Formats: sequence, structure tokens, C-alpha cells
Amino acid sequence: MFDYIVIGAGSAGCVVANRLSENPANRVLLLEAGPKDSNPMIHMPGGCGEVLKSDKLNWQLWSTPQIHMNNRRLYIPRGKMLGGSSGANGMVYNRGHATDYDDWAAAGNTGWSYDDVLPYFKKSEDQVNGANKFHGTGGELHVRNAPSDNPLYDFFIEAGKEIGIPYNADFNGATQHGIGRYQCTIKNGKRQSSAVAFLHPVLKRPNLSVVTGAEVSKLLVAGEKVSGVEYSKGKGFESVSASQEIILCAGAVKNPQLLQLSGIGHPDDLASVGIKTHHELPGVGRNLQDHLDLLLHYECTEPVTLNGTARFDKQILVGLQYLLFKSGIGACNNIEGAGYVYSNRNETRPDIQLHFVPAYMTGLTDPLPRQHGVTLHACNLRPKARGSVTLASANPKDAPVIDFNFLDNEHDWKKMIGSFGICQELMAANAWQGAIGKPIGATANTDTEEQIRELIKTNSETVYHPVGSCKMGVDENAVVDPQLRVHGLEGLRIADASIIPSQIGGNTSAPAIMIGEKCADLVLGNTLQVIT
Repeated sequence: MFDYIVIGAGSAGCVVANRLSENPANRVLLLEAGPKDSNPMIHMPGGCGEVLKSDKLNWQLWSTPQIHMNNRRLYIPRGKMLGGSSGANGMVYNRGHATDYDDWAAAGNTGWSYDDVLPYFKKSEDQVNGANKFHGTGGELHVRNAPSDNPLYDFFIEAGKEIGIPYNADFNGATQHGIGRYQCTIKNGKRQSSAVAFLHPVLKRPNLSVVTGAEVSKLLVAGEKVSGVEYSKGKGFESVSASQEIILCAGAVKNPQLLQLSGIGHPDDLASVGIKTHHELPGVGRNLQDHLDLLLHYECTEPVTLNGTARFDKQILVGLQYLLFKSGIGACNNIEGAGYVYSNRNETRPDIQLHFVPAYMTGLTDPLPRQHGVTLHACNLRPKARGSVTLASANPKDAPVIDFNFLDNEHDWKKMIGSFGICQELMAANAWQGAIGKPIGATANTDTEEQIRELIKTNSETVYHPVGSCKMGVDENAVVDPQLRVHGLEGLRIADASIIPSQIGGNTSAPAIMIGEKCADLVLGNTLQVIT
């Protein structure tokens, strides 16, 4: 028997396992469905696309046909390895807007305002630019400035300034509005996943056990107490108990799936697949949110884009430079251009996020075309659309049914249309010095609002930030309380992006790590104070 069982070794789970096992008296078990993070492509920042192609390292999930997007099914990559999605993401370090957390607190989540969570962001961080009011040093997670020297990033920033967007050197500082470069979680040319930062340094602790290839099939519930888990290992099943607590950190898709498989959720959802309700909790799997991301493509008149590596011989050179020197394109995350802007003058905080990529990309895992071009992403930071995660069957091996319900309301449509206008203005700026040519493909056919709406339907994807399916709150649809305890059950907490009640105005890996930090303190009864 263990004192604590942590399910899922992703962004939050590795942090929770680290902090709980700091006390040698705590016996901690960390279960991960995927393998160890030994594949070298995980650790090469430029190898992200190869990781996403792997069905061993990625759950390879898909949404239901999105009825407001021409019934397209959208790709939902989720990491399946030590490090979870932090081993497959774009390594952008961004916390969202300060008011996002104040919104959580205003909704009844005491202890989750920006001032409350900032110490946890700082605790994890080893900020290359030094400590200040907003940043910490000495933490496990190395955060550095963008490493690429591609001149298109500088053109992008100058184009933004030309159309009135101020330069911002720190999107996690005093203000989020502006244009600049993201910081990233890369150290010495290698990805800083949550496993690399928080788990690998403590694997030799005798009170910490890590089991990979362990896919949890259900929670063991007796009355109102969750006391253990059952998981598959190889061809068999094993069960294990926890004397204190179980912390579920399997993400916004897998968490509700596991709860529902265990008879915890909305009775109608459970009955539809023949599962008896053990604990009625209507909000399980509801409130799913993600950022819908519009992709726009433009020709580049200079041979300086990543499309220049599309030839096999060029790829060999990129690989050799990385292998020998941990430098070059392979050592970069290649999505460094950043912008947080307003879709209209009435907004009080940025509601559109921009990612600029110096490459013409037709799909996340598609081979790069040889045509030189660039891709500009624009996403709606706080969508009104709410989706769901439900079971396809009572078989744990079957992927769940994931419906984002994107663009089911005019509010979200207006945000996306507004983002397109901003992008058009940005890409037409003189600051590009002729480096940007004509729009490519569907991006070119946008003379009317009807055509713009069609472009949004066909050229938008999720930006891989699913949250909210086990939301934190005090209302009837909340799954966990502000202490991250599952409502009505003892011995079970949830700690990752699934508890986020309303979408973060930014990337979600850093917030997930913060949630892991705060959860560990809640379990152990510790508190952190704001340090200025």
C-alpha cells in the first residue's frame, strides 16, 4: 500500500509526485499509461512533429464532427509518456492574463486569484532574466528567451508596431498586451518537459515508485471513499490502494473518462453505455473548452523559412547540427512570434492570441511543402462554446467521445472574424520589406464575410489547450471544490487543466504546472505567500 497515488505523469502529475515525495515518510506511486520518455525526438525541440506522429507517445484522439465547421473532425494530440503533453507541446511558457485567475476567485474559488497563484508560478520557475515581482529563479523549470535568429520574427514584431501594437518583452509580466517573442521551456538545446524538470531529478527517491505502461481502468470506490485504483499492465490487471489520497492528473480528456468508467458522473451519460451510477456528479465531462485557432498562409519571397529544410539532405544537416552542437533549427521550438491583441476597441484585456511560424505548414504532422511561406495563427482566448467528454462504451480501451461544439454562438464567430481582420492588417504592413507575398490557398479567397466564415470553418483547428471538463467551483456542475477535492467523495482530488473553470487567456502548460504545485500544498497543508 502507498500513502498517495498520482495518476498521470503529465505537466501537473510530475510536479505533484515530486512535491509529495519530498518527505521521505510519504510513500508515493506515480502511474503513467505511456512509456518512459527515452525517445530522442521528445527532447529535441524541433522534433515535436515526429513525437505527434507516434501512437506510442500520443493518444491520437479526434473530435466528433463539428456541426458548425462543415462537420470536420479535429485532431486532438495528447501526450502519452513521462511528461505527458509537456513532452509533445510547443514549449511556449505563458500563464494567461492575471484577470483570468481573478475571475476564478470571483466565481467562488477562494484561494485562486492572481495574487494567490503567482507564488506557485514563481516557485517552479528558473527564469533566465532573473527574479522580480513576476518571476522566480532557482525552480526546476528553466524558462528562457526564444533562441531562433530567423529575421522573419523581427519583421513580424516591426509589422505589429507599425499597426499600433506595442512591443512587449514579457507577456507574463505587468501587462499581456503587445507583440514580441514567447519565452520557452528549453535548456541547453533540450526540451524542459515536466518529467525532465520535476521527475528525473528525484527518481532515485526510495519512497517514490514510477510505473509506466500502466493504464488506469477504474477507481476503486467503497461508499463515499476512493481507496485505490485498478490498472492494466501488460496483459493483466493490477490493483493498488492508497491510505491517504489519490490525485488524478490525467488531463481534460482522460480524467472524465476514468471517472465515468468508475461510475462517477451524470447518470444519463453512464446509463447510455450500461454503467451503473455509483456517485452522481452531473458536471463530469461537461464544460469542455479549447481555443479555436485560425491558420492563415502567405508566400515568402525570401528563402529563409523552415520550408527550406523540406529536402532530405537539408534535414540531415539539421539533424547533424543538433546532434553535434545542440544548436540550429532543431534546438528551437519554431513558434516564437507572439501577439496578444484586442479584437475590437471595447475589450478591456487581450482576447486574441497570435502565433507566428516562419513556415508554410499544411498540417501539424504533414511534411513541409517546399514552397517558402509563413503561417499566422489567431485564436479566440475566451470562447463561449462549451463541449463535453463522454464514454463511447464501457471498455476502457475505447477512445471517449469528444465534442467541443465550436462556433455554436455568434460571440465566438465575431471574435474569429475580428482576428482575421487584425491578421490581414498585420501581414500587409510595410515592415515586412517585401518578404511577404500573396496569400496561399484558402487564405486568398476572403472578399466577403461569407468567404471569411467559410475560411474559418475550413482552416481552423484546436490549438491543443483542452480544459474545464472537471471544473473547479461551488455550483451544481462543479466537479471539484477550491481545495481540488472531488465533491461528495473522500480521498480523491484532481489536479491539472481539467479543473480550470473558464479558459485561460494563453497557453495551458504553465498553468497546469502551477495547479500541480498548489495541489501538493493543499494535500500537505502548506501555504505560500506572495513575495515581492
